[in-house]
Amino acid sequence: MGSDFKVIVIGGGPIGLIVAHALHHADIDFVVLERRPAIVEEIGASLVVYPTTFRVMHQLGILESLLPRGGELETHVSLTKDGHVFNESPRYRTVRENHGHGPVAFDRSEVVETVYNLLPDIAKEKVLTNKQLSNIETKGDGVEVTCVDGSFYHGSIVIGADGVHSKTRHLMRDIALKEDPLRDWDPEEPFTAKFRLLFGAFPTPSPSGEGNDTQSSGKSVSYFSGPKRSWFFMSEKLPKPTSERKQYTEKDVNALGAEFADFPLNRTVKVKDIWPSISAVGMTDLQEGIAKHWSLGRIVLVGDSCHKFTVHMGLGFNNGVQDVVVLCNRLRGAVQSASDRNPNAAALTHVFDDYERVRKSSDCSLVGDLSNSGMETRMYTWYNTFYRLLSRYVIIHSFVERLALRFSFSPGLQKAQVLDYIEASEPMNGKLPWLHPMKTKRL
Repeated sequence: MGSDFKVIVIGGGPIGLIVAHALHHADIDFVVLERRPAIVEEIGASLVVYPTTFRVMHQLGILESLLPRGGELETHVSLTKDGHVFNESPRYRTVRENHGHGPVAFDRSEVVETVYNLLPDIAKEKVLTNKQLSNIETKGDGVEVTCVDGSFYHGSIVIGADGVHSKTRHLMRDIALKEDPLRDWDPEEPFTAKFRLLFGAFPTPSPSGEGNDTQSSGKSVSYFSGPKRSWFFMSEKLPKPTSERKQYTEKDVNALGAEFADFPLNRTVKVKDIWPSISAVGMTDLQEGIAKHWSLGRIVLVGDSCHKFTVHMGLGFNNGVQDVVVLCNRLRGAVQSASDRNPNAAALTHVFDDYERVRKSSDCSLVGDLSNSGMETRMYTWYNTFYRLLSRYVIIHSFVERLALRFSFSPGLQKAQVLDYIEASEPMNGKLPWLHPMKTKRL
């Protein structure tokens, strides 16, 4: 039985495309509006993907095509900027033992390409480019979205998957304050940056599977090597925290790159060795935080539009996928429960409130992941004496790191949820059980 219920997804990046897959499997109609002229572009550097996300990708039929394109992280060394190796860590092997697979570094564009190409044709037709969001209006029992090119789309709800500078979030805020100027709401830019980041990709100069960090006072470099390409993430402490949006120029990129020129990426390669061959380079402030408000009426946010992490540990994308899972499980339930498969405003409010409550609760790892990511960034940049001592002299003991993984990090991974409406065999089997088992096919 058909339904008039339709989702308008803003943003065709990796999270927006995962939403498309999840909605297609839930038999919910949708359209994806992407502001860029193409879905697959050479932008962004690397995405580190954890076994929690591989489970969802397996359900969606993406995993088997994607895995060979990345480099599973296996070795980790910590260096000082003069090249001294002060820690060799088993962290990635421990994740593999505990959860069935180590983290994998992918080129962001290859993740987008694979996820997009594996959408069935009927779903791919619903992914539109050159559709920059201009306005959202709630009309009776639905929403109308207008794009800068003058086109407009009618739907039942809007899912904003449009990143850290989310236009959806800004419009949602405008609507909220227009309704009640005195209400408590997030500021226009709800996240604060204490670091800035320079990132880039380049042809791999070392074996695949390295995930290293180089530490110094106020600056650090993370290095990941894949089969064909490798990536660096250079973090620098800002003079003071800011929530303003800053645009960096090519001159800024080259100036910061020069400051990092002599930093080692591993025992043999320095930044200056690979600098001439970098591509897909970018520079941005590294926002951190979780927005107070994730929804209003028929609008709801997922991914970086409602929470933002530093890049250390690579947990941002993985948390965005968890948003999609928790939201789509509830959304499908509401659609199926409605007599005409078209849930009313009250039912949708309940879905959105419950989604946000669960994601912010101890049932999920979001709050802990934000804390862990921020802590690692501060440790690697020797943010103050405490973090420097912690990084240089405490966490380097393998038993301390194993304890941290076992009692802080692994329990967060174990909490990861899967889509409750797709039957599949469990692809990730390690020592530790998943708290949300896969729905398996009945014989």
